[in-house]
Amino acid sequence: MFRFPIAVSRVAKTADRCWLHPCVSAVRSASADLVAVLLPTSCVVCGAADYSLCPHCRHRVRRSGVRPYYAQAAAEMLPHAEVQPSNGPGPGIDVELELPALPVLAAGRYAGSLARVLLAFKNHGHTDLAGALRPLLAGALHQAVSDVPSSSKLVLVPVPGTGSALRRRGYNPLGMLLGTLHTGGLLPAGTDVQALVRLSVTGPRVLLRPGSRKNSGSQKSLGRKGRRRNVYGTMTAGGAGSLSGVRCLVVDDVLTTGATIAEATRVLRAAGARVEGAVVIAVTAAPSCDVDNSRGRSLAQSERLG
Repeated sequence: MFRFPIAVSRVAKTADRCWLHPCVSAVRSASADLVAVLLPTSCVVCGAADYSLCPHCRHRVRRSGVRPYYAQAAAEMLPHAEVQPSNGPGPGIDVELELPALPVLAAGRYAGSLARVLLAFKNHGHTDLAGALRPLLAGALHQAVSDVPSSSKLVLVPVPGTGSALRRRGYNPLGMLLGTLHTGGLLPAGTDVQALVRLSVTGPRVLLRPGSRKNSGSQKSLGRKGRRRNVYGTMTAGGAGSLSGVRCLVVDDVLTTGATIAEATRVLRAAGARVEGAVVIAVTAAPSCDVDNSRGRSLAQSERLG
């Protein structure tokens, strides 16, 4: 009788033997040399030849994300945290003033090696750098999930990218990272990735100022009010109550002011979901606390350590 798992195992072993055969290894080496001549590449961090990310810089990038920290204090536009049912605010308390900001766990700082790798991965077609970023995102996700009370399943909700960015890049960087973590079984236990938030084609921003070039600008070039106006009303998560009972973590790549995460949180809550926090790969401001809420390293120390 044909046993599928045994057959697959035998095929895998045969493939491994072929792949490691001296002749095949020689062909692989020659092919790599040919590719290096025809399509020369260099490390996106230090410029070393024949590497998109050299071993030394890869180690520095991985080391930069081994100690995730809470970065919500650095983002002034984040929404408030969820009210705990057991000790919610009493009558007359201003929720916006009294509640802390939504907790956002960052794998590392958007500076130095990590910033260069993220920029190359997102905007310069270096999809091969996903392997250097996956461990950072996975580590932050596991830490964030362990910090949330595990009363029910958590849904990881990626911030949606714009259609123009997808057409320009040809791929979705954040979706690629989360997708490979999912298929590789590297997501935290009891979690799933669902695109609950999507772009709204008839949001208030489009209706109020159709064709405005200011609205279509990059978030990087905008001030606080401009960032809020640029993203408000651009997302949707369904009708009121459609996500009732869903607990989620918002996932993004970089945290700056928090305007994008705030918009995703707003529409999720409007649909009835409970947003427990957010996770990002990097944050533009220096860390003030780590996951244990103790003081982080100084900026000078962080720069010396990479």
